[in-house]
Amino acid sequence: MQFLSPRREVPEDSPAADIEWGGEEELLQEQLAQALVRIDQLEKSAKAGEHEHGQMRRRLDRLERQLGALMAARTAERDDLPGAEHGEHQALARRYRTLVEQRLLNFARRYAERCDLVMDHPERERGYRLMGLLSQQLFTDDLKPSREIVRRLHLPEGDGHIENALATLRGHCSELAAEIHRAGLHHSWDMVCTPGVALEPARQEQWPSCDEGAPVLFVMAPAYIVNGRSYCLQYVYTSL
Repeated sequence: MQFLSPRREVPEDSPAADIEWGGEEELLQEQLAQALVRIDQLEKSAKAGEHEHGQMRRRLDRLERQLGALMAARTAERDDLPGAEHGEHQALARRYRTLVEQRLLNFARRYAERCDLVMDHPERERGYRLMGLLSQQLFTDDLKPSREIVRRLHLPEGDGHIENALATLRGHCSELAAEIHRAGLHHSWDMVCTPGVALEPARQEQWPSCDEGAPVLFVMAPAYIVNGRSYCLQYVYTSL
């Protein structure tokens, strides 16, 4: 720390030569010295505070990590709290619904007239009934090979177009099932339905072209259940 140098003589030709300083210079020197001492004290305090702040920040980070791990463990045991696993299942539920509304529907519309199991039903129902039969085979923990599914659905065996289309559809369902298992938490597919009764809004949703107030005839796609909570309602077919 440096202070002002001792008083120097002012040259006679200096503009300040005629100024009478009196005791003001000593007072200014003293005030400046006090200010410099205070600055030095503040700098030392700032360094100490910076060190303490770093320690507190590291301790806070450690506590946040411990709390995050604890909350994740608690959330995994409860379905009424949001958590990473539940967020993943919500995204998977949207993928499942898209899979049903697009790929299953397209396959069923294309090949319903080739399926012996639906031919004794009204023409307008055949594609939707094939969707229900497909859902039983594809959304299960015991997913069979494509050719076995063809036999179970009474579709023509040896038809390359049908087998290839079903193999592709099965592949999408298999990928979805693998991601569901990786996401964790217990899940299930609910196909339980009583034909002829009123729709249950808490667990069922009618197909868009159906009458919500009409009795349920059959399930087109199962509900997607995780830890007892429905992420997708059943898609059911009612009277038009």
